[in-house]
Amino acid sequence: MRIYPGRHVYGLAAIIFGIVTLVWRDFTTCQQNIPHGAVVVHLVAAVELFGGVAIQWPKAARAGAVALGIIYTVFALSWVPRIVGEPLVYDRWGNFFEQLSIVSGAMIVYARTSRNDSGRQPKIARMGYTFFGICVISFTLEQLVYLSATASFVPKWIPRDKCSGRLQPRLPWRSRPLLCFPDTLLFSPLAYLP
Repeated sequence: MRIYPGRHVYGLAAIIFGIVTLVWRDFTTCQQNIPHGAVVVHLVAAVELFGGVAIQWPKAARAGAVALGIIYTVFALSWVPRIVGEPLVYDRWGNFFEQLSIVSGAMIVYARTSRNDSGRQPKIARMGYTFFGICVISFTLEQLVYLSATASFVPKWIPRDKCSGRLQPRLPWRSRPLLCFPDTLLFSPLAYLP
């Protein structure tokens, strides 16, 4: 039997989301646009924990994918009224696609762990892959639309002019990324440190 690590990572992320939801008593409602009380928070955490744990075992992975797919579909659809209300604000679209990317993962896990050969599984998996591809395009557009905000996330202690040294103008344009590559390898992981 082949092991698909993506399914396990997806389930682990859902477990972490469930734990964070329980600890913070919130599932980022400011982003999800869903009114909540303690009951809703505990329900969301329970679904995330159940789905994440269930995905770890092949016999229960399908049920876990359905549970996570439903809850994240609700989260994605909660953005539709704000998209309709402010269609020119790309942030609303980006938040919708962030949630849809998680739904895409649930669709792929569901299709890959299905036991029957009805022919629906390849279609569901293809839909999941397509939705995820659309989400990646959306992520790219969001980075372009909010380029200055994204650039502000780079910590101030990382040297910004590292790749604009005196050597760079003398190099052919194709060689310039090679000059920056070692610095990228060094500083990219450090960007996540406090």
